[in-house]
Amino acid sequence: MNNLGDETEFCQRKRKSPSSEGSTSRRRFSSNNNNEKDGVSTTLKLYDDPWKIKKTLMASDLGILSRLLLAADLVKKQILPMLGVHQARAAETEQGSQVRVWDVDTESMRQLVLKRWSSSKSYVLIGKWSQDFVRRRELKKGDEIGFYWDPYNCAFNFCVLKRARSLGLDHLMSHDDTIVKRN
Repeated sequence: MNNLGDETEFCQRKRKSPSSEGSTSRRRFSSNNNNEKDGVSTTLKLYDDPWKIKKTLMASDLGILSRLLLAADLVKKQILPMLGVHQARAAETEQGSQVRVWDVDTESMRQLVLKRWSSSKSYVLIGKWSQDFVRRRELKKGDEIGFYWDPYNCAFNFCVLKRARSLGLDHLMSHDDTIVKRN
């Protein structure tokens, strides 16, 4: 019986204790200020850019090696988690993993191979990169391309987001291939 009275008294003291009450309210206040708590944001976004993977093409992406070089951290964060376990493991092998790529602009499906490049620990998209993308889409150094995973079609969507400025021309090509005059 004495134990029950001790517990009741302890609970009442704890409820009245200014230090425990203050720290709880401080914790609540600080968690309300934390917009990224537990990976959930309370910040309203008016627009979410779907193109999670963007790259400005370099000469090496367009050359005779026929490969698109991708940073390892980007692939580990944006690509490998989207692939199945088997495909993600295959991407780490010499053979690589086949991935489907939907060209949004031309509405055509292509196949590429994603693999880890052993010499630099980066990842590359190979296969018919040069034929199906560089030549067919007339990609140039400085063009910005984008990819994102489409979970409904189990494929990456691809788009030319911005064309590099052509020498002698005072315009840029946007992802929908309309001419935008520059001031």
